[in-house]
Amino acid sequence: MKPLNTNNPGCDPISSNCVIWQGPDIECINLCKGDTVSTVVNKLALELCNILDTFNINNFDLACLTLNDCGPQDFQSLLQLLIQKVCDLENLNPDGSPCDPTASEGCPDCIVDVAECFYFIDRLGDQQTTMQLVDYVKAIGNKICQIVSQIETINATLDNHENRIVVLENKPDPTLDLPFISPSCVLPSSPAQPIDQVLIALEQQFCQLRDATGDPTAIYTALLNQCSGLTQSSKLNGSGTMGNIPGWNSTVSNLAQGVTNMWLTLCDIRAAIQSIQATCCTGTACEDVSISMEVVLTGPDQLTFFFSGSVPGGFLEPGSSSTVVVTDALSSSKTINIPVINYLNNPGGYTVTNLAPLNTATNFVAQLNFQVTDGESECGRVITDTVINDAVCPSLTLIPTSYEIGFTFTYAGGTADITAVLETSGGLPVQTIVYGGIGAGSYNGTFNSASIVPGVNYRVRLEISVGGADPTLCPWQPVSTPAASCIPPTAVSALSIKIN
Repeated sequence: MKPLNTNNPGCDPISSNCVIWQGPDIECINLCKGDTVSTVVNKLALELCNILDTFNINNFDLACLTLNDCGPQDFQSLLQLLIQKVCDLENLNPDGSPCDPTASEGCPDCIVDVAECFYFIDRLGDQQTTMQLVDYVKAIGNKICQIVSQIETINATLDNHENRIVVLENKPDPTLDLPFISPSCVLPSSPAQPIDQVLIALEQQFCQLRDATGDPTAIYTALLNQCSGLTQSSKLNGSGTMGNIPGWNSTVSNLAQGVTNMWLTLCDIRAAIQSIQATCCTGTACEDVSISMEVVLTGPDQLTFFFSGSVPGGFLEPGSSSTVVVTDALSSSKTINIPVINYLNNPGGYTVTNLAPLNTATNFVAQLNFQVTDGESECGRVITDTVINDAVCPSLTLIPTSYEIGFTFTYAGGTADITAVLETSGGLPVQTIVYGGIGAGSYNGTFNSASIVPGVNYRVRLEISVGGADPTLCPWQPVSTPAASCIPPTAVSALSIKIN
C-alpha cells in the first residue's frame, strides 16, 4: 500500500520504527512502554477492526424477532430495539416501540381498548382490557376465522338435518301394534287376547253388571230403605238391640254394610221363628214353658249366666242339663252344659271360669238349646244373647283444647287393631286415628282436624278389633272444647333506619 504522506512537502520522513512509545503500559492490548510507534499503531488498528466487526449489524441473526423489512440499520438501532423488547417483556413501557425506530410513536403501533370478549389474564394474574392494535387486529382475525369455521359446521349440520327430515317426511305413516294380554275372566285367558278386544268385552260386561245391580245412585237409594231406627230396635230373638249384634253397622254407607245388616236381621228373624216353632201350637203344656237368658262377662276370664222364667211341674231337662254354645268373634266356640232349671230365677246365676279356647278380647254370642220333657211332651227353646265385652275397653283420658283434643289410654289385651273415633255430639264423623296391630301398652294421640272448633260438644270412643273380627264398640265418652281465648299481641322489634 502506498503511504498517504509520501509526497507531502515539509515532512521529514522518519521511520515509525524509530519512534518509541513513552506512555504507560496498556495491558488490555499488550502494549508496553518502549514499544515502537509502528507496534502501537498496529495494535490499535487491530483492536479497532475487531470492534468494527463486532458492531457490524450484518453479523447478527435477527430472524427470531420477525422484523421483516423493519430491522435496525446500525448497532445503535439494534441496541435500542433490544432495550425496547426487554421493556415490553417486563411491561416497563406500555406504549411499545414503533416498527421503524426513526418513526414517531402512534398507531398502528399503539395501545387500544378491546371488546370484553377479548379480555385476558396476564402472567401476573391481572385482567387486561387493552392490546396493541396489531395484536388486536390479529385476535379479531382469528376470532372471525373461528366463527367462519363454526358457521361451516352449522351449515353442514343443517344440511344433514334437512336430509333426515325429508327422509322422515317421505316415510309412510306408522302403524300401532296393540299389545296382547291374558284376561282372567272377561275372555278366555289362553291364548292371549288383543287389548282392544279385552277392553270391548270388559265394557260390555260392566254394562251388564250395572244393569243387574243398578248404578251407584240406585244402590245408595236402596240402602236408604233400611228400616228407620233399626239399630235401636229390640232384637226379635233374645234381649238387647239390633245394634248390639256383633258385626252390625250403625251407619250404612255402602252395599257390603247394607247386605251385612240385612243378613243379621234375617238371622235374628230365623232364630225367633225357630223359637216359635219349638214352643207353639203343640197343644201341650209346652205353652207354659217360659224362659229367658242373660249372659254377663263378670271377669277377665269369667261368664255368668242368668236364667229367668217358669217351667211347669213334671218337666225335666234330659240328662239334667241343657247345652249352651258360646262363640267368640273369631268363630272359636266353647260348649257348656248347664242345669238351667236348677238355676232358674237364681239371682247369683251360673258362673263359668276358664273360657279357653275363646278369645277373651272379643265379644261373645251365647246360644241356649233348652230342652224339657214330662215323659210325653217334649218342649224346646233356642235363645241367643250377645255379650258385649266391655272388659277389653281401656280407660280413656281426654285432654281438650280450643282446636285439638288429646287422648291417652292403656290397653291390656292381646294383639288388636284399635281405632279412636271422634264425632260431634250429634253423631257427625270428624276424625279417626288407627293403631294397627298393637299389643298391651299405653298409647296417646291428638285429634287435630280442621273441623274441630272451640266451644263445641264432641264424643270419643275406642273400637277394638281382634284378628279382623267385628270390633267391640266401647262406650262413647263426651268431651267439649273450651272457648277460644284472645290471641296476645305479637311483639314487633323496632326498625333501624339509616339516612345518608
